[in-house]
Amino acid sequence: MFEICTGDPLECREDCLVIGLQQVPKKFDGLLEKLDNRFDGELTELVKSGDLSAHAGSLSVIHTLGKLPVKRLLFIGLGNPKEIRKEHLKRMFGKAVKHIRKMRWATAAVFLDTFCAGTINGEEAAQLLGEAAPMAAYRFAGYKKQPNIPEVQLEKVAVYIRAAGKKPTENVPNVHSRVAGKAESRPENADHVSGPGRPENVEHGSGSTNGKAEARLENAENVRVNGKAGAQPIQNANFHWGAAGKAEGRLRNAEQASAAGKTEARLGNTKHVNAPRKAKGRPGNAEHVNVAGEAEIRPENIGHAGAAGKAKGRPVKNASLQTGTYRNTDLPGETAGTALNTALHRGYVFGKAVNTARTLVNTPVNIWTPARLAEYAASLAEKYAFEVEILKKTEMEKLGMGAILAAAGESKEPPNMIVLKYAGKREWGNVLALVGTGTVTDDCTPGANVGMAGAAAILGAMEVIGERKPAKNVVVVLPVTGNRINSTSGGVPANDGQGKMPVETGTVITSMNGKTIEVRDTGASGLLMLADAVTYAKQYGANQIVDVATLTMDVVSALGRDKTGAVANCDTFFERVLESAKEAGEFIWRFPVTEADIENVRSSKIADLNGSSGSEGRVIENGAFIGEFAENTPWVHLEMSGTAITGKETDLGPAGATGVMVRTLAVLAEHIAEQG
Repeated sequence: MFEICTGDPLECREDCLVIGLQQVPKKFDGLLEKLDNRFDGELTELVKSGDLSAHAGSLSVIHTLGKLPVKRLLFIGLGNPKEIRKEHLKRMFGKAVKHIRKMRWATAAVFLDTFCAGTINGEEAAQLLGEAAPMAAYRFAGYKKQPNIPEVQLEKVAVYIRAAGKKPTENVPNVHSRVAGKAESRPENADHVSGPGRPENVEHGSGSTNGKAEARLENAENVRVNGKAGAQPIQNANFHWGAAGKAEGRLRNAEQASAAGKTEARLGNTKHVNAPRKAKGRPGNAEHVNVAGEAEIRPENIGHAGAAGKAKGRPVKNASLQTGTYRNTDLPGETAGTALNTALHRGYVFGKAVNTARTLVNTPVNIWTPARLAEYAASLAEKYAFEVEILKKTEMEKLGMGAILAAAGESKEPPNMIVLKYAGKREWGNVLALVGTGTVTDDCTPGANVGMAGAAAILGAMEVIGERKPAKNVVVVLPVTGNRINSTSGGVPANDGQGKMPVETGTVITSMNGKTIEVRDTGASGLLMLADAVTYAKQYGANQIVDVATLTMDVVSALGRDKTGAVANCDTFFERVLESAKEAGEFIWRFPVTEADIENVRSSKIADLNGSSGSEGRVIENGAFIGEFAENTPWVHLEMSGTAITGKETDLGPAGATGVMVRTLAVLAEHIAEQG
């Protein structure tokens, strides 16, 4: 999609040329002076009249009317260059991409030098562009009938840069404009610190949409029409593009649909998931029919109708789960030879991974079941050569995972404990553990499966890790289950390690590490899941643990919807997480945990721990509870109930799931790998 160009951007022939305008008291000079001369000084007059503005966030389109080979000039106001931050610049790129998509332009060029402002150099601007492009163009169509109108996607972005890697204040040609009036720009997301201050407008959102109209379900040509599908339910089945290369198929064209035949779900190194069943072919709906049974489950290759096996309960006949991803035809790879290519690639990988998490959360709960999420995790393992283990209910019982089994109860969808193992070093040691909940619950926020946000963020981060391959050992533990804790008498049968205990409020259960828990709250499922998951991560040799979950909306009262709450037991490790969040542009705030909070968690008269210790300070109490299972291992808990979804559209995506914490977790793995 991206194409690096070193020629004169004014000679490009794309549908539009995107130019950044910085608000400084100078006339057009440098290349923009040349541009103004081509228009006989009319651009200067447009600035004077206010029709062309450099105010932060302004957008102006000028038709060239044959004066230039390019059809249109798209100007984006950047405001005062001294106040421009990375997140601000990324939002401006997003604004441009959203407008291009709205206007149905298929190609665009970006004069990247004009976006090198303040301390931001060419490589940094390239990464921000690579990240913003898929995020801003993201859309989740859902399951409404789509209009019979061909969709025009952005297929090519020509990137012109003359000063890559150089500080803009020293080496970038002066491309500023003189603009009347005072600057309206504000320094957004200035410092993502844990402490007083109010950085604004942190963009948690993400997404992507591109490629041709039919390219909604990518990499799906792995399924044969008849006969055995072999390992294909997993191989080439996800919507994670690599660094370069063409897409391997589009499900819209339906040539890869499976009509019948058996399949064996080969999951890399796992023996736990297998879904051989016959598939029912549906002529006419071929693009929605995947391999067979449960093996069809993938974020963008979900055939919600037509497959055999446990197909009932799939209410949508022709529902295609779209990630809206870009076609990867021209994406520069990291080996393409320049630092600029590397920066574009890194940003693109981050943006696409955010879309992955976003799609997982946007998908309804009756579609993203625990089994389906396990299928998807296995496909990720197949793609990136992760080791995978998927524990079923019987195995959890043998291991004494009474906490997660209590949360599951007699849910129609049995629980799974998904484990992915990435060996970034030859020897397994010094392991970073990422733990995230995947709660499938009937009372989730309408339009989004918020309980899945923790697991989704980690799977998105693992996509980045699989692409970037940092020299760091990482283990992922994802407890995935329905929430069936009952608050009435005669509750749902659950488990104390032996599968015989009814779970109601007031029940005592036994966790994997032997600690007993009094269940006092029907909303304690996430805590119970994390208890066993953190314990299991330690059995994989975890030296550092980060858990991400949506446990309580109380965090919104304290921090609003643009900040993720944090609880930690180690200052040094938390600082590493905080630094990663700063680089990712995701704001986190640490809550304190005192001895009184720990005593409160241990105050049950009949068990070692309280499943819920009250309605006050719930974020802190939840953190103190999870800390009882992290024990002395450096650990950070991230509460993302407020940031996992947004109710309004932003420059980087639509309303809905945000994909928050994907970038923070991925950057953390890279930082630890670099620092040793």
